[in-house]
Amino acid sequence: MNGNDWISDKALIDAIQQGDRDAAACLYHRHIDRVHRICHRIVLDPSQTLDCVQEVWLKVFRSLGRFRCQRSFAAWLNAVAANTAIDHYRRWKRHGSRVDLDDPEVESLTTDERADGLQLDDRVVRQRIQEALEEISVSQRTAFVLRYYEEMPLPQIAEILGCREGTVRTHIRRCLLALRARLMAKLNQ
Repeated sequence: MNGNDWISDKALIDAIQQGDRDAAACLYHRHIDRVHRICHRIVLDPSQTLDCVQEVWLKVFRSLGRFRCQRSFAAWLNAVAANTAIDHYRRWKRHGSRVDLDDPEVESLTTDERADGLQLDDRVVRQRIQEALEEISVSQRTAFVLRYYEEMPLPQIAEILGCREGTVRTHIRRCLLALRARLMAKLNQ
């Protein structure tokens, strides 16, 4: 990152609203990794993740002119990223596109890592978790991802998903139970 780390998001947003492109680039670079993580963990497909991330940033920059800091920019951005990823996933799923685990690119990644058994085991575990997550509803998966990967508090997740905290707890519990069942079934194969 550059020397603008000390500038607050609010100051960057004010500069962007005045037409400062450097401030926009700084804000983008400050938050791109988190947006990418959220989108990837909800959409679950690398090729679709990039499209989703681009869609998030288009929405953000189009809306910044009207943005008012009633809550933190990061919280608002998390909500935009999660909701965009959910919508993107649903549109993509409707068209029948899915991750092809037999894709030569995926195959070559595992083949290249055979020399290091630990990396291979880690990749296999991550792949099985991803496969299990693909079978879980997008609401449950989103609540799980925001809670355990992004470490968001339940009230913030409830606000993002537009539901009550109790519903978020239910989504997370059902996701954990479904993950456990699916992973146990894969281990027994």
